[in-house]
Amino acid sequence: MKTITVSAKGQIALPKEIREALHIEAGSQLTSVIKDGKLILEPVVTIPQSQAWAWTPEWQKKIAASMEDVKKGRVRTFKSVAEMRKALGS
Repeated sequence: MKTITVSAKGQIALPKEIREALHIEAGSQLTSVIKDGKLILEPVVTIPQSQAWAWTPEWQKKIAASMEDVKKGRVRTFKSVAEMRKALGS
């Protein structure tokens, strides 16, 4: 555990090992929240607007369901696109 000192201006400096572990560099943004009397800082990951649809709650549910199917073996594999199309009847 690292101790971080707050300056007279209310600023803190994150130790190098923390910045490296979380890939925080100059210009990085962090969100902050107070929870149970603790300050939680979390790096902000910027998502390109063209990819934002994948992060909607609806799509996150679909992705989670797909991952569960893979985990439980409820998937089929094909040796080629032609084989897949034949199985799908198209």
